[in-house]
Amino acid sequence: MKVFRLLFLLVVLKGVASAAPFLIENLNKNRINIVTFVTSWCSSCQKTNEYLLSLSEKNSDVFVTLLFVDEEIPSTISKNKNLELISISLNDAKKFGVSKSVPYILVLDKELKVVKKYSTFNEDLLFRLINNLKNGLYENGTLPPEQRIDLWQKNRF
Repeated sequence: MKVFRLLFLLVVLKGVASAAPFLIENLNKNRINIVTFVTSWCSSCQKTNEYLLSLSEKNSDVFVTLLFVDEEIPSTISKNKNLELISISLNDAKKFGVSKSVPYILVLDKELKVVKKYSTFNEDLLFRLINNLKNGLYENGTLPPEQRIDLWQKNRF
């Protein structure tokens, strides 16, 4: 019986240890991705979660990933087609720049490049940034350099 328990424990621990890590490369390309590191006990995180949940339900071109740092995923939050829920260790979260404060928000463009990092939640700034990215603009609302040059040359004469 002890051998059986030991084998069972080894199988369970191996499964836990070999869980796939979170990688930016695994996100959805050709969509705006919002990756947010949160906890369930943080009041600011709860506001962030509510906003991002509604955003993921209303916008098909925005994909939200909520990463719960050092805790299980709360049963009160349900996944949808534009929302992924993942539990992550603090050590893994630190690799993305998370230090001591949550929520920590990464906004990635359709090429999976990090466009903006927020260490606090600001609904207006996030909303404007998402709209600019949807319209192919930079975070500050300007066109990419190659498009500005084309526009300048076109209107030059």
